[in-house]
Amino acid sequence: MEEAGNNGTLDPVCSANERPYSQVILESLDLTGILLFGILTLMTLTADLVFVEEVFYIYRKIPPSKRSIFIWINAAAPVIATTSCIGMWIPRSTMFTDFTAAVFFAIVIHKFLLMMIKECGGQKLFLRHFENDHFKISTGPCCCCCLCLPHIRINRRTLFLLKLGTFQFAFLRPVLMFLSIVLWTNGNYSPSDLSPNGAAIWINCFIGVLTIIALWPIGIMFQRVRALLNCKKIIPKFALYQFALILSQLQATIINILAMEGVIACVPPLSSSARGAYMDQQLLIMEMFLITLISRVVYRKGNDDLELPVVSDQETKGNKQNSRISVEGNIF
Repeated sequence: MEEAGNNGTLDPVCSANERPYSQVILESLDLTGILLFGILTLMTLTADLVFVEEVFYIYRKIPPSKRSIFIWINAAAPVIATTSCIGMWIPRSTMFTDFTAAVFFAIVIHKFLLMMIKECGGQKLFLRHFENDHFKISTGPCCCCCLCLPHIRINRRTLFLLKLGTFQFAFLRPVLMFLSIVLWTNGNYSPSDLSPNGAAIWINCFIGVLTIIALWPIGIMFQRVRALLNCKKIIPKFALYQFALILSQLQATIINILAMEGVIACVPPLSSSARGAYMDQQLLIMEMFLITLISRVVYRKGNDDLELPVVSDQETKGNKQNSRISVEGNIF
């Protein structure tokens, strides 16, 4: 916080915690600020062009059953970079740009789970290949320390529950973000107000719980298929997804806390919270630009269809009969 004069009164900008208009931001920029804005905007446009080129590649090289999923996942970084760039130029649109990025990435989390199943040949082939296996559920972020948890059998019901775990986040987070914007327009919601009497703390805690529940099925599925899909570059794909998640979610939370604690000082025309959001947007543009470039390389390798052993119905019946005979032989 900066003081306005010798009388110790606070600057109105710092006490108001409001985002300035874009004209005020542009008028306050020096040569370094203008260059920074120009470079970050150019990086955003480059990321968008790389994504457009990637869409053309997906339509030419990827089977139709996987196209939409690949496009959704590859669009995550360019969309976050674009919304961050808009929020950087127009600070008062931050609430709406954050809403767009959060909703989009919530859908991407669900799409990533579907992608792992699709890369195994689809749900039917996945269930046929893993019909005698089990899911290890003692994984992060929920139960990585609960090693005593039993393994659950892989079947249609457990696969449906995993899909439901990510789908609830893709459905409920947009609802909660829409509620936040409605309360914000009425003056009942402020991202910087984390007091028990404010709506932000309760909505953010609920979103945090939903996020953990949604990430749990991703971890369970990844642990099961990572060896099988190693030829599909599933590990670097999962790493990129994790980086995008951490940078777009955890980074903003940490910077917001630092701004509220006064670590990030108020520099008119930006208050502490507005300056924190301003820094987060600039960092996200650079980070998502790098993720977009790396994703272009990773998602262009290992796109051949995975050939899993197909078990016919006669073989399945024969295996069951053999197993029954062996059991009876052991009994008698």
